[in-house]
Amino acid sequence: MKAYFKLELKKNIISLRTLISILIILVTFIIPYLEELKFPYPGLDGVDYFIRIHQFSYISFVGPVVAGVIYSTSIIKDKESGFINKLLEVIDIKTYFKVKLAVNALINSVVFVVSYTIFILYLIMNFGINNDVGENINNGAFIIRALIGVYQTSKISYISIILLLTEISAVAFSTFMLGITTVIGRRLTAYIVPIFYVILTGIFFEIWLLNSVIDFNVIKMFDLTENNFINNLGVIVYDLMLTLLGMGLLYKFSYKRSVLYLSHEI
Repeated sequence: MKAYFKLELKKNIISLRTLISILIILVTFIIPYLEELKFPYPGLDGVDYFIRIHQFSYISFVGPVVAGVIYSTSIIKDKESGFINKLLEVIDIKTYFKVKLAVNALINSVVFVVSYTIFILYLIMNFGINNDVGENINNGAFIIRALIGVYQTSKISYISIILLLTEISAVAFSTFMLGITTVIGRRLTAYIVPIFYVILTGIFFEIWLLNSVIDFNVIKMFDLTENNFINNLGVIVYDLMLTLLGMGLLYKFSYKRSVLYLSHEI
């Protein structure tokens, strides 16, 4: 298992798709940053600028799409190429799926953590960091109300929590997409479903007031600076639901079928 895990992780962590995903997220931040430079906001440090730019960016729309396509076609590719048949000669099917889930989580974590960290460090290097609370940001819709105490005590801690929650959301949504894409069996699913899901839960569910009962808005998972009433616990519960759903789909419609098929082969 360790040998296959290392091989799969190495192959994907330095892949062109991973690099492009990091660049896409960076560009998503750079565009509003360049606009911000035209009319700079006074008195903000690097962390405050990141919070401000993050809210004006399209990361809430781009994030789910990026998370949905990074690794979700992996199992389909293995089946289409016949690689999975050769692989199952040296490892068991349970190990195969465990490694896929683990690598999916790690690759998505790397993409979001690296891209966010690069941009945050750039802003801190250019605008510095201080303990002053940006008055306009603090009174606006940028700081999550439940975490205002953290922000006022340590901006680095606040932004680290935002990054951690975003990373968890990326892993959860990518696991959900890995399950759906594998079950449907078409690569195109990885590109269509995330866009459809964003539009459905982020726009139509809001119009139909369905999110007032249970908030399915995936946009909020990737834009925790959208407003100061974000429910952190609700986001974590939603992440857990998507993760379990993705794993459930893989178990029910891929793992069990593979086990049944292999038992008949024997």
